[in-house]
Amino acid sequence: MRNMVAQQSLKRKAALGNGSGNKRGPALRQSSQAENENGLQKLGNESSISYDEEAMGQLEDPMIDPQDSSDGEGSFSDVDVHEEASESEEYEQPTAGPSGSSKNLYKAPTLSEMEALRHVEETGGATFSLQLSELLESSLLPTAPHAALKDLLTAIHSRILGMSAVESLHPAKAIKRIGIKVPFPGPAEFSPLKNSKEIKWTLGWAKPEEVFIGGSWSVVGGYRKEKREMGGIDLVVAMPHGIFTPKDRLDYRYFHKRMFYLAVIFSELQRLATKEGELKGVKIEWSTNMADERRPIVVVHAGKDQGLKSKVEIRIHASIPSSLFPLSSLSPTKSLVRTTVFANTDQSNATPSPLYNTSILHDTLHKPHLLHLHRLSQLLPSNARTVDSFLALWRIWAKRRGIRRERGGSAWLAGMVLGWVINGGWLGGVGGKREQVKKVAGVGRGLGAWGALRAAWEFLAHTDFKQTPIFLHPPSSPSSFEHSVFLTFSHVFTDPTGLVNIFAGWDEGEIDFLRYHARETLAMLEDESGERFADVFLKEFDLGPAVFDEFFHVDISSARLPDDLCKRSEHPSVSSLAMTVFSSTLHQGLSNRVNFVHIRPISEHGLSVGLLLDPLHANRVLDIGPSSDKPLESEAFRGLWEEKAELRRFKDGSIAESVVWDLSRPEDAALIPSKIVRYLLEKHYSIPGDAVTSFSSSQNWLGLIQIPSSARDAITIKGSEKLGFRPMLSGYDSLYKVLKDIDHKLPLAVLNVQPSSPLLRYSSTFVPHPVDIHRFSAAPDCIKYIPSADVILQFESSPKWPDDLAAVQKVKLALFEKLARTLPSRLPETKAEIVFDAGASEIEDQASLVVMLPEGVSFRLRIYYEREKTMLERVLQEEKPLFATSLPYPPRRLVAPALAIHLERFHYLPAHHSSLAPMHHRYPTYSSACRLLKRWFAAHMLLGKSGVREEIVELIMAGVYLEPGRGKTPSSAVGGFMRAMELLECWDWRTEPLLIPIISASSPSSASASGRVRFPAELKEEALKLFEHLRAKEKGTEAKEGSVHAWVVCTEQDMEGMRWTKGIGKAVAARVGALAKATVKAVKDSVVRGSLDVKALFITPLEHYDIIIHLSPKLLSTSAQSILPDPSLWEPHLKYRNLTSSSEESDGMRIDFDPAALFVDDLKRIYGDSLMFFIDRHGGDVVGGVWNLARDGARGLKSFLGWNGMPVKSEAELVEINKEAIIGEIARLGQDLVVKIERRR
Repeated sequence: MRNMVAQQSLKRKAALGNGSGNKRGPALRQSSQAENENGLQKLGNESSISYDEEAMGQLEDPMIDPQDSSDGEGSFSDVDVHEEASESEEYEQPTAGPSGSSKNLYKAPTLSEMEALRHVEETGGATFSLQLSELLESSLLPTAPHAALKDLLTAIHSRILGMSAVESLHPAKAIKRIGIKVPFPGPAEFSPLKNSKEIKWTLGWAKPEEVFIGGSWSVVGGYRKEKREMGGIDLVVAMPHGIFTPKDRLDYRYFHKRMFYLAVIFSELQRLATKEGELKGVKIEWSTNMADERRPIVVVHAGKDQGLKSKVEIRIHASIPSSLFPLSSLSPTKSLVRTTVFANTDQSNATPSPLYNTSILHDTLHKPHLLHLHRLSQLLPSNARTVDSFLALWRIWAKRRGIRRERGGSAWLAGMVLGWVINGGWLGGVGGKREQVKKVAGVGRGLGAWGALRAAWEFLAHTDFKQTPIFLHPPSSPSSFEHSVFLTFSHVFTDPTGLVNIFAGWDEGEIDFLRYHARETLAMLEDESGERFADVFLKEFDLGPAVFDEFFHVDISSARLPDDLCKRSEHPSVSSLAMTVFSSTLHQGLSNRVNFVHIRPISEHGLSVGLLLDPLHANRVLDIGPSSDKPLESEAFRGLWEEKAELRRFKDGSIAESVVWDLSRPEDAALIPSKIVRYLLEKHYSIPGDAVTSFSSSQNWLGLIQIPSSARDAITIKGSEKLGFRPMLSGYDSLYKVLKDIDHKLPLAVLNVQPSSPLLRYSSTFVPHPVDIHRFSAAPDCIKYIPSADVILQFESSPKWPDDLAAVQKVKLALFEKLARTLPSRLPETKAEIVFDAGASEIEDQASLVVMLPEGVSFRLRIYYEREKTMLERVLQEEKPLFATSLPYPPRRLVAPALAIHLERFHYLPAHHSSLAPMHHRYPTYSSACRLLKRWFAAHMLLGKSGVREEIVELIMAGVYLEPGRGKTPSSAVGGFMRAMELLECWDWRTEPLLIPIISASSPSSASASGRVRFPAELKEEALKLFEHLRAKEKGTEAKEGSVHAWVVCTEQDMEGMRWTKGIGKAVAARVGALAKATVKAVKDSVVRGSLDVKALFITPLEHYDIIIHLSPKLLSTSAQSILPDPSLWEPHLKYRNLTSSSEESDGMRIDFDPAALFVDDLKRIYGDSLMFFIDRHGGDVVGGVWNLARDGARGLKSFLGWNGMPVKSEAELVEINKEAIIGEIARLGQDLVVKIERRR
């Protein structure tokens, strides 16, 4: 939809074309063929993946600096230039240039040059390639660590190996001996402290078999995580075989011994942190590995105090030999948790414990996974640091999208995905059977980092891990499990060793969330003509209403969770168990209303729940369950819904269980998913409604675009609120049929009837409820606003039409008069009145026919004459009539505004309506999102014809839905509103236009493969050229005061993009950006805080206005539409119906009568050259005024200044704006309407 602007430094690099490649040395030295055959070559064997000490010996020691680098920040400024020069002399490369031969002017491109060209093509162009290189240069650190980091790692390494053994003692005594609290994982039933008298085993500590660097750091080097913070380093401590027994695998005994082993290390490091030495000042804390509470790790935080340039986390893991426990006993189908504790019962029918078993297996795989990554680094070009770059880009991409490190954001998962991309594997689900697999080849070794990353996204986006399991190991191998063993998991993606399922312990929503972002990233990159680098790698996705269609915070402190010991053993933490059971229940209840449910912990007793809705089913009122002849399914359905479930007979005669959601009005359908979440959590887990905080769908949001029920019921037809826009549309249909059927009663036949109003395309801020004509007169003035829908009539061409512009308007009046007499005869009780536009000249369209139908809806009819445009243009083009007998032309000063009004009213607005009307049907939530956005603009006193017009708001929201940018098309009104806020916040209107493909949306062929609608390429190029010409013209000498067009919003019908934005100056555009930024920040802060005040987002600050005019709300017909309505203005009158209205014409119905808007329009007409006025046109009782700075200051006296002036005390005859006099005049003009005026500046 728009070209996002990359960072200035990246732009500068692209413009100069001077992007240097990454000159750091390779992460690993090249191993000899003998070495590969001796060790790492075994990884190439498809039948098994093994490791041994010799193979590990080929890994380069990360403590050795092959480049003699001492810069932990990875800056190129420290590279020795002379050294580089000597290397280039020693290894001189051929370069392209003039040839000595007369036959060829240039040499053929070198291999390195061809590779560079291929890289540019892969990355989508030179600009993107340079931006990618710049990003990697700022992210990757040298492969060898800083000297201080070496010393720190060496100190930890030597200290752990030098620790004294701890005698094996009874658990209670052992814990008391080390003197710190040991948080043993698992259910309390297995705690060694709870049943200490029955425990026969002991806890002790012995010297580890080895301590080595694990993870990606030892293979590919470090990376910069944040400013002055580098990525973490994994230090693996191999626990000795002797402290374990074969039975330790049961009932958490292994995890308790593991916990004690790390606790001894924790205690020692904590002691050293308080003493002089390399470890002085480090901070020690507990964390978990991959969010697994069974596998805690010790985290050492170091930084400046230890002589480091960047902060770093050193994560100390515990591992065990692969031979410690029999492999068959750790199969996911085995049970290692005895539900009857400390009893010798038969466990042959026990429930399997796949997550428990997988946790043990993970502790045996630190070296195999290290070897896997090492082998990938050897397969791919090491001189380009391909693997390093791939992992860095993956981390950045995942972090920007809020993907947790434990659930897809780490190098560990990235390395597994890269293994599939390069080597391939086995794909299940062949023939619809999960167990049937086929071998799939990898892409190969020729990919660069960017190509591999895109291939990884393709793999995630298009792989259903539930229906098509993925295996990185062969079907049968003595050192791994068979494929069928892993089919007990719902989603399968095994590691190269064939021992663990990578997705074990992942909730389904977490997998879907990862796949969703991969899919949407690829969809975004489909548009090759746009600049997408910033969207992919630079912009943050803060979890909340802008990412999910529905977003909640759930307080689980009072939740009633399952007490089943097996479930609690598989999910040892409260949050983990809650996530699992909540996910299952919500998936059942929401069914196909959602694409996925994403749940993640946000605190010890808090979860966030995000729903990505399916727009076709999300607002379904009726859920149909199993038929009555299926007792088991029916019982499960009733168990889920309890009292909400009921048997119903349907029209086809079937009887089925069902759930019906009652609605008071159509907009309330958006609340159904939220109601389901609250209902199920309360019924099944005793979570009260106030413990579930919704940030997306609540009555607080809907109330902003709804009139209070007491005001609505006072003047509208009873029950009409349940019909939404239908009464207005039905009224239009009735009027249309009558107009097309009264040709015989009119002098000219009606050729066409065209709607041209937001009331008829579902996008008006408030629903136009039909008025009860009989009760209307008794209502107070403050709730008497009646909107009308514009309708364009076109009569047939005829010689009866005159050639004079003023006479044309007279003919229109005659036709209106005839219609006003005819309509009541065809539609009894219809009222029709001819209304003249104030201040209109005799040659412009000046009259309309206001029709109030008996159904309580109103329309404003205008007549379009096709030759009127030609006649107006001819006057502007010709100085005088061609024939002497013709009437003289009217003054040009009257013709230009008349032509502008004609084009807008009869050409632009109907075309706009035709293009926008289908949006409501194509995107069900577009209407509500658009209405919310209009309410936001109005609340901040910016909506109006002289400011931000309704048409431009509709186009902005259409752009959000047609080209949603970084995410999918919104499926909730609040989601669409927040996307629009982000767009307005980030849009640099000075350098780029908005391109809205509203016409292309109606053509299925214009959509991309992902369904996004793109602006036609040739039209886009033309629009950008016109925009550049406009900005160049504004910067040049032709630019005049007030001629700068801030917003340029292009459609296929309006390539210049200024049709609806002429009233938006730089001040208004800047204020919109500032308010949007504040709105986005407020919502993000509320997500962190846990509560959102919706109305606060729609209350505008007034401190920036120079004068504040307070109006009397009881005299404003739109008071009920206010953000903060005051029911005391109308409820007393409704209580006592015999009270008469304060209006002198209490029995009259004034259509579109808004005193505040009319007053402000008068002020703009009179003082518009001196003051800019702003008002909320939906019930606002405050008018803000800003003095025109261009008129401020003294100037010479002359005629027709255009503003009230006063002499300046000086020698020269100068005058300045008389602000006090103007304010006094405004007060007199407002009289009873104005309560008071505050002058602030």
